[in-house]
Amino acid sequence: MSDEPNNTTEEYNDGENAEESIKTIEISGDSIKEINSDGTTPTQTSVLEEISTRKISPTEIKPRAVDVLLEKTSEPIIPKSETPKITEERPPQGVVFEQKKEEKKDNEDESSMKLVRTYQADVVETMKKQKSSLTSMVLAEKEKKQGQTTHKKILDKKIIILIASIVIIFVVGYFGYQMVKPNSPEITEITEQKISTLILPNYKRELYVDRIKRDNIVNALEQQDNETSIPLGYVIQFYLTTEDASKSFIIEGESDYKLLVTTESFFDGIEAKIPDSLIRNLGQDFIIGYHSSLGNNPFLILEVKSYNNAFAGMLDWEKTMFRDLSPTFVRQDSSISLDNNPFQDIVVSNKDVRAILNEKGKIELAYSFPNPETLIIANNETTLQEIYRRVTNARLERKN
Repeated sequence: MSDEPNNTTEEYNDGENAEESIKTIEISGDSIKEINSDGTTPTQTSVLEEISTRKISPTEIKPRAVDVLLEKTSEPIIPKSETPKITEERPPQGVVFEQKKEEKKDNEDESSMKLVRTYQADVVETMKKQKSSLTSMVLAEKEKKQGQTTHKKILDKKIIILIASIVIIFVVGYFGYQMVKPNSPEITEITEQKISTLILPNYKRELYVDRIKRDNIVNALEQQDNETSIPLGYVIQFYLTTEDASKSFIIEGESDYKLLVTTESFFDGIEAKIPDSLIRNLGQDFIIGYHSSLGNNPFLILEVKSYNNAFAGMLDWEKTMFRDLSPTFVRQDSSISLDNNPFQDIVVSNKDVRAILNEKGKIELAYSFPNPETLIIANNETTLQEIYRRVTNARLERKN
């Protein structure tokens, strides 16, 4: 339907002078014109002239019909194609609508949802750009851990190698220094050992054994028995020696490094079953030798620390003494057994003696204490009496 101009002519009066105020208004489309009775259009100057001639104040001027009509017709024309805007009416003052708050919360939730969706979208977009996936991320993390483990193992190996190298260098340096350092002479204190003087012998002789064992000692004594020939009634004293590995001991009057065999070493060497209580109460010095009386007769002199304890120990040793001291102390013409031969008390030179007697009443083996500091072992009465005399003389000489 086309919009054609609508030309309309309408007559109206102002109300004061109906005759004089009849005017014509011509409406043509959107324009409105006022036409006088003579067909002319009044102008604004005529109105102003009228105000000036009649002396009418602006407030007394009534709106003209044309102006009213113009106001009525001056509202904007809404095109048919446009949708009229709906203006929101303001609610009366004092009325609060809670619905707006809820709508605001909904808007905030919606905005937060949009924000989360935006982050998620960004992550997805980033993963797409990097062409990565969860599997690739896991594999990358695993490779990272493996790399760290490998690096740690390499570092540990380096530390171990470093420590081992330091130790090796230290050891090699120490031994190298020991090899090249100048050999300074070590000052060793030399101790001179004195031969026992429990008796005054006619002769003294060293009896050397490389190792203190029963066979070595017995063989050395038998060899001396066969090679020794001394006048009747004479006494020869032997002092047993062995090698000094420490090179700190010598025998008096000699320059070689040797050790005197002690009492304990002697009994251990011949494997004697002597009680420990007896060993603890005997001194370190002892004498073994021969007395010439119808042959070479052996004797043994021991230094005593405690008479009572030593005597008790000798009583215990009586069970095996004869066998322990054989074959050196056993007479060649002896016919008694080495075992089961009880000792009995006898008196020799007014001294108490414990002795094993044969069927003829002669001494096969005997021991006696001529004084509380000395113990004598012999295999006949004559030798026992001679050793008594020599021990007493040596004791008197030491006192003087």
